[in-house]
Amino acid sequence: MEKQFQKKLKAFGSRLKTLRKAKGLSQLDIEIECGINRTEISRIENGQKNIELYTVFKLAKALEIEIREFF
Repeated sequence: MEKQFQKKLKAFGSRLKTLRKAKGLSQLDIEIECGINRTEISRIENGQKNIELYTVFKLAKALEIEIREFF
């Protein structure tokens, strides 16, 4: 189960990074928009941090996307 979870975290992080770059945004832009520290954003994008649902909502808002686009 742990391996599957880690794979899903990495997939989510990769998708976040892809969406962020497609919008032409830096990690600093996201930090400014939704108050999530760049270090934390980096850890999320690299699949190293489990995030709360509230954080997913904040990231979607900052990227101006629907939450389902992460998945």
